[in-house]
Amino acid sequence: MPLNWTTQSRTTANPGRAPLTSRTTGEPSPNLTTRTIDRRTFSALLAGTTAAGLLVRPQLGWASASNTIDLGNDISVTTITDGYLTLPATFPAPDVEAAARQAAMAAAGQTGDTYKSPINVTLIQTPTEKILVDSGSGAHFMATAGQLTANMEADGIDREAITKVIYTHAHPDHIWGTYDEFDELTFPNATFHISEAEHAYWADPGTLDALPEARKTFAIGAKRNIDSLGEQLQRHQPGDDIVSGITLVDTAGHTPGHVSVLVSAGNKTFMVLGDALNHPVISFQHPTWHPNSDHIKDQAVQTRLKLLDRLVSDEVDFSGYHLPSGGMGRAARKADAFVFEPLT
Repeated sequence: MPLNWTTQSRTTANPGRAPLTSRTTGEPSPNLTTRTIDRRTFSALLAGTTAAGLLVRPQLGWASASNTIDLGNDISVTTITDGYLTLPATFPAPDVEAAARQAAMAAAGQTGDTYKSPINVTLIQTPTEKILVDSGSGAHFMATAGQLTANMEADGIDREAITKVIYTHAHPDHIWGTYDEFDELTFPNATFHISEAEHAYWADPGTLDALPEARKTFAIGAKRNIDSLGEQLQRHQPGDDIVSGITLVDTAGHTPGHVSVLVSAGNKTFMVLGDALNHPVISFQHPTWHPNSDHIKDQAVQTRLKLLDRLVSDEVDFSGYHLPSGGMGRAARKADAFVFEPLT
């Protein structure tokens, strides 16, 4: 299982969770030497400095609410950026001949030794629900990520109004945002939903042992976040409805329990893909190539091929977690492969 996604993590001491004092346990971090304040006090202080013109929202060069689509029946989907990942240029296809890989990367406008992979969190809004698909990276994965809640606030989206969080899978950039920098739930009024297979994979002690050293924090962080949710976490099978019209779709391979989310509104459908298709050229024009992040590589290939065929045949628009232009697009056939067409 050659997973060598090395990162420039903000911290490794407490993977997937914040290092500050927990208001729940009252236990301080060993490296905390100053008086702690709770999130509400901290927010009030920030509000004061903002009013005084002393605080500027961090700008990473990525729009906040990238796209919103109205599906009808008072149902809409919006993508919100969490920033981006900086990854090695070999990452999407490490075992492919260099010239072919470089050509595919150049076709995506990606040159050099590294590239920026956008992070698009999708918000599904219905008359009674505000559902996030994945919770972003949080404060402790990459310095260029973890911008979800700031961008939600900038767009007038109240994180306390989120009713559900659906995890496509439990990689750090999808689940480490479950808790904020004060070790409190980022979305305190939500229930959390994950596939049974994904839960079982990260709960298995053998997963940690099987991962390479550089990615052991992935397993530690996933298990910590999943375990800490307790009864707020619900487990599902592919095909289950989270609520009426929002259904889990089996897209395993990237991880053993990876799911996508199908949104149905009247005669319109929209699919939130997670990482089932995660590069705008390679995933579509070269779906048989093996990205470094796929856990079960042959299964991931079969998933991509079936998924692409379905997206085209059923004319399903979608959002991809790491696709450009806010991640929203559609797939079209091209020769014996496919192309990604961003929605405008």
